[in-house]
Amino acid sequence: MKRFTALLLAAFLLLSLAACGGSDGRTADPKTLADDMLAALKAQGETMEVTGDTAENYYAMGDMVKDYRIYLSTMYIGEEVAVFRLAEGKKADDVKAMCQQRIQDLKDSFDGYLPEEYAAVEENAVVLASGDVVAMVTGTKEGVAAAKEVFEKALG
Repeated sequence: MKRFTALLLAAFLLLSLAACGGSDGRTADPKTLADDMLAALKAQGETMEVTGDTAENYYAMGDMVKDYRIYLSTMYIGEEVAVFRLAEGKKADDVKAMCQQRIQDLKDSFDGYLPEEYAAVEENAVVLASGDVVAMVTGTKEGVAAAKEVFEKALG
């Protein structure tokens, strides 16, 4: 009976370890993740999803990105969520640099025009990366922290 119990426990342990090792948790669907991050951001104004040439105008993605979702503010507010999945063989650092350029473009668009929004982007915008996913989010300090938490939970 003791041997049977020991064997059963060993089998259970082996199965539980195998279940935990199936995925490293380092990827997520950009569309779902962006939706969840936008909900956590609690945008103060309206946002809209941009795709195709419009998305390419805001983010010079080229062939670096396989899949993405981008939400922009429609109300001259520094709120934005963008999530990208890298294309095969592409580097996260290149996509992070693309996001940093978008942050700079946002700051330039608000500089001298909407100083409060410039300061919000300057202080709160973050670029996050994990595995093959890179995200950029900007908004209120609390909203960005909540969106960052969603990202980390999904890709932790």
